[in-house]
Amino acid sequence: MTPSTTLLVAPLAFGAALLVTPLFRRIASATGYLDHPDPRKHHPEPTPLLGGVAVAAAMAAGLALAATISGTGVVLPRIGVLFGALLSLVLGLVDDRRPMKPLGKLAGQIAAALTLLLWGAHGGFLAHQPLLAAAGLLGVVALLNAVNFLDAMDGIVAASVPIVAAAFLALSLLFGARMDQALAWSVVGSCAGFLVYNAPPARIFLGDAGSHFLGFVLAALTLQVLDDSLTVAHAASVLCILSYPLFDVVFVVWDRIVTRRPITLGSRDHTTHRLGRICGRWGTVAVISALVAATSAVGVGVWNLKNEADASIAVLILGFGYALFGYHLRRKSPTPRFDT
Repeated sequence: MTPSTTLLVAPLAFGAALLVTPLFRRIASATGYLDHPDPRKHHPEPTPLLGGVAVAAAMAAGLALAATISGTGVVLPRIGVLFGALLSLVLGLVDDRRPMKPLGKLAGQIAAALTLLLWGAHGGFLAHQPLLAAAGLLGVVALLNAVNFLDAMDGIVAASVPIVAAAFLALSLLFGARMDQALAWSVVGSCAGFLVYNAPPARIFLGDAGSHFLGFVLAALTLQVLDDSLTVAHAASVLCILSYPLFDVVFVVWDRIVTRRPITLGSRDHTTHRLGRICGRWGTVAVISALVAATSAVGVGVWNLKNEADASIAVLILGFGYALFGYHLRRKSPTPRFDT
């Protein structure tokens, strides 16, 4: 797609999300894809779970419509991105219908990650550096779980993921980082449209299908910008941009380890739950969105640093800030009123 065509993708994906999300709400209700209330959750009635499929459909519609309007034809992402995204979506759909055992879920995440690494990259370090490719595999699986963990309150993922995608777009537009701009614009538009229905109180949830799908897309964008230009500054930049989802999963895992609880057992211990006690649901969406925007801006600035030490210091300062933030959050017990 030409640069002018990519600009069409976001508004078209936004409009598509507004149109298709109600349709998938009805499909979810008719097929039993519902999240039922339980003591850990705040919603009083069964809530549709096919939001992830709605987002994926809106992204595809935005890309196809933009190509049709411009007459350039549809330029599809690499085969590894397409099949990995589909695999992530299906994995989540299975888990939404009948919760999978942790090892089975992990195996599906590894399969999606391998698909991306083997057939979705440009052929840079992932093709020639086995140790870095192994680190990339761990990174993709970590990001899938990070976005999945972050999806613990209405509107959080749908608000934060497009900010992260916009940061990757900034890297491409300002510094020429090689990535699929149309894919990133489709994330921005579809998530923004879906947020209309997912904002508190949510009328439809992303479900594991949506969080896995969006986590995979962010992983694809990450590997695209790093594959041909892996430097300390660029790695530090991406860590800053993705820092809040990564912080949340580290926070939860650490909290469960020190309190001797199973890591894989869902509980009211996420950063969103604790912030909910302080800010309420809308306030929590606003605070996390602001943090993601701020750390993404830092990440964009770090990308162009020439001094590796400066880039490393920026990551260390950000990490120290998150450590302090996490310390204070652990002193605040979550409240059931804001659980999801």
